[in-house]
Order: sequence, then structure tokens, then C-alpha cells
Amino acid sequence: MKNTQLSIENENSKSYFGWKVLFVSVVGMMFSPGPLIFGTLGVVLLPLQQEYNWGRSELMLSLTIFTFASILAAPFIGRLIDRFGVKKVLIPSVVLMGLTIAVIPFSLHSLKLFYCISFITGIVSTGAQSIAYIRLLSSWFNKRRGLSIGIAASGLGLGYMVMPILVQTVLDIADWRSAYYALAMLVMIISLPLISFVIRNEPNNVDTIATEKPILSGLLASEAIKTRNFWLMCTAITIMSMFLTGLLPHIVPLLKDRQLTATLAATAASVMGLATFVGRIVVGYLLDRFFAPYIAIFFFSLAALGLGILVDASSTIWIFLSVFLIGLGFGAESDLIGYLVGRYFGLKSFAQIYGYALAGFLLGAGIGPYLLGLSYEYWGSYQYVLTFACIMSVFSCVLFYFMTPYPRLSEVKT
Repeated sequence: MKNTQLSIENENSKSYFGWKVLFVSVVGMMFSPGPLIFGTLGVVLLPLQQEYNWGRSELMLSLTIFTFASILAAPFIGRLIDRFGVKKVLIPSVVLMGLTIAVIPFSLHSLKLFYCISFITGIVSTGAQSIAYIRLLSSWFNKRRGLSIGIAASGLGLGYMVMPILVQTVLDIADWRSAYYALAMLVMIISLPLISFVIRNEPNNVDTIATEKPILSGLLASEAIKTRNFWLMCTAITIMSMFLTGLLPHIVPLLKDRQLTATLAATAASVMGLATFVGRIVVGYLLDRFFAPYIAIFFFSLAALGLGILVDASSTIWIFLSVFLIGLGFGAESDLIGYLVGRYFGLKSFAQIYGYALAGFLLGAGIGPYLLGLSYEYWGSYQYVLTFACIMSVFSCVLFYFMTPYPRLSEVKT
């Protein structure tokens, strides 16, 4: 007899295989391009400036190039995931990401070569970003989808918390080249084996109740991009990404400018990572219980407050409070994209639609670091751009307020 119940109803069981998939997703997100690339450049920025005499905006331009490459790749990667499944895209992306990170030290003698490697890294690592893991978890979880996405995205928080301290520790012992080699090695010996041996694309790939492949309902990507909700979501996320992700690689040099020691500045960056970790889990938990745009408004308001405090913060207590609040808002971004795409547009073309939304997120993430770098070089401080960031964060909250209730979408079996 055909079972008409989705296998994801088993998610309440402790033995449900989806929990193993979730654990590996946490590890994968921890070693994804965000923590490895964005989370570490600020730590090695001053050693690079001292060795090569480059400006902050010149080095931060590499992040812009990296993210614009990912923007080009994201919709294409989304189509590949929808067609071939997550695993066949994720594994090659992780391997290539590790290899290109290992090559970075060989490219930094030339800015042009560094930009070229950054572009290549952005292309090949797109499949190792949240687009793969959130698509995966949206197949494995329904009732607890928000929580599962939040827990997985907390891996990003762990990465942003651990990587600055790890890189600073390597810098204290050796040099910045060794830091990149260490990051590449961690990807290959921790993330890659777990992904290869544990992850399955959908519940019907393992021995669960489900014996039939679900027919997924929802909008096609061409239909989704014509909706008002899509553009409200993407515009708001792009704005927040521009200033929260854009601020990330500047945190350490910004705090050093305010007379914090290198160790204390790296610790502050880790506090931001800790807040990101906490924020993503809390957001994921709340998404299953409250209207997602209202959750976005609350957490992005906290980030706006943090940006406002950071404009003039000079004491250690106020600085740590501001980066913690910013981290809470930063922790909401990835959770919201995946959850909103699933609830508003369904799973039929989830990865492709998510790819377009991710492109907006990456657009902001690419512009932000360079914009903040230019602001610093023009005014000699970050105060003006932080003030502007605070105002624009409030505007993004207004955009979320105008999103409509979720449409009725269902997943059925034949």
C-alpha cells in the first residue's frame, strides 16, 4: 500500500536520519566560504598591509570580486542542485574551495593575481554556501524546518567565532601564509569526509518510512521573481548584507584603530561570532512559531541599535555590546532567506529561487567591504558610514513590514 505521508513526519524521532544530516550541515556551514574568507581577512589585513603596503580598500576589493563571482554562479548552482541533488554539487565545491584557499598565499605578491584567485574561489565555492545546506534541510524537515535551518546556520556563527581566534593564534606562532594553509587543511580533513559519508539528498535516499519520491509544489523561479514579496525580501536582505557582512572584515582593524590590542580585537570579532551563533538558533526556533518578517524586523532592529552604538563607542564594554547586537542581526540573514523562500515559493524550484535571493545577499556582501574601506580612506574613520548603515537598517525593517502572509503551499505524494 502506498504511504501518503511524507517521511519528514519522522523528524520527531531521535533516530531520524535527518538529525545526522543536520549535524553535518552545521559542520559544513562552519567551514563555508563566509567564515573562511570574510571571517579571516580582517585578521590578516594588517600583516598584509605591512608586507605589501596595500590600502584597505584594495584588499577589501578582493571580497567584492569574490562575491560578484558567487552572484554569477548562484542561479546556475541552484539549477544544478534542483536537477542533480545537493550532494553531487556540494562535494566538488568543498574540494575546490579547499584547494583555492591553499593557493591564496601564492597569489598575494600581485593584486591582479589575488583578484583572479578571489574570482575563481567565488565561482567554485558557491555550491558550498548556504544554498546547498538549506535546500537539503528543507527536504528533510517540515514541522521543524525553521529550527533545523537555524541550527545549521549557527554553524556560520561557530565559524565566525572560531576562525578569527584560530587565524590570530597561527599568526602569533607563524605567519599569515600558514593561516591559509591551516584553513585549507581543516576543510579537507573535517568538512569533506563528513559530507561525503553522511549526507543524503532526501529522506527516500535512506531506509525510512518513505518509499516514494515526493512531488514538490510551489512556484517556478520565473514566477517567483515577479512577486512583490520576492523583491521586498531581496531588497531588505541586500541592504542588511551590505552593512552587516560588509562590516565583518573591518571589525578587527576598526577596533585596533580605537586602541584595542590585536588579541582583544580578535576576541571582539569572536563575540560577534558568538552572537551570530546564538542569533541563528533563536531565529530558527522563533520562525516555526511566529511570522518570519516580524522576526526579521526585531533582529534587524537590534543590529541597527548596535550600529548606532558603534558609531562613537570607545570603551570596551560598549564596543562588545555593539558587536554582540550586530552579531544577532547578522545571525538572522541566512535563516530568513531559506525559510522565506520555502514558505512563500515552495520547494519545486527552491534552490534556483534561493540562488537568486542569495545573489542579492552576495551583492550587498560584495559592495559592503569595499564601501567601508573607501569610507575609511576618505574620512579617516568609519563613523559616517556606520551612521548611514544604521539608517538603512531601519529602512530594511520597513520593507519587511509590507510582506504579505504566507500563501498556501503543500507537498503531496502520488
